[in-house]
Amino acid sequence: MYKHNSSLKKLKKQYVSINDSIESYFNRLKLFIIKVKKSGFDPNHRVFLTVGSIVILTIGYFILPSAYDKNLIKNEIKRQVLNNYNIDLKFNQKINYGLLPLPHFSSKNVLIENNQKEIANIKNFKVFIHTNRFFAFNEVKIKDLLIKKADFNINKNDLEFFKNLLISTYDDNKIIIENSNIFFKNINDELLFINKIKDIKFTYDKKKSLNIFNFKNEIFNIPFKLNLNLDKFTKKITTKFNSNKIRLNIENKINYKNEVIVGLLEILLINKNILLDYQIHKNYLDFSSQDNENSFEGHIDFKPFYLSANLNYERINTKSVFRESSILVDLIKSEIFNNRNLNLNINFNIKDVIDNDQLNNLLLKVIIQEGILNFSNSNIMWKDSLKINLNESELNFEEDQINLIGRVKVDFKDTYDFYSFFQIKRNFRKKIDQVEFDFIYNFNSKEINFDNIKVDNLSNENLDKFINEFNVKGNRVFNKITFKNFINDFFSSYAG
Repeated sequence: MYKHNSSLKKLKKQYVSINDSIESYFNRLKLFIIKVKKSGFDPNHRVFLTVGSIVILTIGYFILPSAYDKNLIKNEIKRQVLNNYNIDLKFNQKINYGLLPLPHFSSKNVLIENNQKEIANIKNFKVFIHTNRFFAFNEVKIKDLLIKKADFNINKNDLEFFKNLLISTYDDNKIIIENSNIFFKNINDELLFINKIKDIKFTYDKKKSLNIFNFKNEIFNIPFKLNLNLDKFTKKITTKFNSNKIRLNIENKINYKNEVIVGLLEILLINKNILLDYQIHKNYLDFSSQDNENSFEGHIDFKPFYLSANLNYERINTKSVFRESSILVDLIKSEIFNNRNLNLNINFNIKDVIDNDQLNNLLLKVIIQEGILNFSNSNIMWKDSLKINLNESELNFEEDQINLIGRVKVDFKDTYDFYSFFQIKRNFRKKIDQVEFDFIYNFNSKEINFDNIKVDNLSNENLDKFINEFNVKGNRVFNKITFKNFINDFFSSYAG
């Protein structure tokens, strides 16, 4: 009862204060008009006086919220934001009223709480208000939210917060997040990755009954755009992802009205369209795709995360994959794979290499275990004469340098065909079954080093000298001509 009386007294006091402000304002306006009349104001200027009065009255109306009780307004904003958007705010500093660009209240260092845990600190927070209730000081109605320079610190247990944002009904209102960061951590509070938010907008389309979300973000130094449409009545979600940097476009359609969620994924990667059907179960996801040339199938476990897949291609252009600006090189340089929580096993089976007639039947095994990427047990055929095996490989991230380290074993099935193709002199054509060597390829400089060369399991002094001289050269980059010369010099040195 005491609390009720106390609140009532505050309301009355606030009402009296506002009433006094309004009365004082109009009294001053009345005195101004009387003075103008006494001064012999020209009747021809009544239009000016009328317009001026309207302007003054309008300004007076819009500055009324500056006289509101800020504590009452703070509580009302907190209540409406929680009810409308499932966002629990905690104000640490006073709120201020601003008129431009639109009437709003603002505050700094506002916290967002979820399940009694602080998940975000907002450096600049604004809540815009409707302008038709300024005389009803205790009935402020919020409109749009603007969050700037916020730091979100979340883990997988906090994802429910973003899910609630997606399913909220925004009416004509918007939530805008600008120049912020999402720090995603594991349960041990170790940082996994940072998602940089340039611009996020949450809106609602009444005509189509759609929740609409537009994202402009950056993750692993890869900028991307994401558009998401949610229809809560038909239980369908459509998303469109685009990243020009890695030349990747994805459109995804989901129907979640049943326990098993079904979806269709369309991927445009390096000008190649891929359609994937998938089914999402409680703890895992299965996907598959098949067209006239290619087929894919895979499985994803959620806890812990693990991806296994077999991807079969009829043909591939290696120049588009391994060129300086390719998606693979961009992904490697972004260090997206350098993540201890990333585990996957993908087999790429490629029948033909269209930009090199001699290469065929590529098996590329991509294995990531706790963030360590390797291509061990991959192989490719050179015509039908050589089988090239990649073993003990690992992608190494050291400071700003990215190196692929591994061991190659070449099995010769037809040495005559090989020698003829590379025009090896006849007196250098020795019978060989196998060549092995270690290598280091630097993605930054595109240079390669060789070491520990063995022919038929035996070292060769002349070869060691040749390789050492090659490694100390300033330019160790291969093209067709330099590679052919390298092969000729290699067998010349081996033959003595």
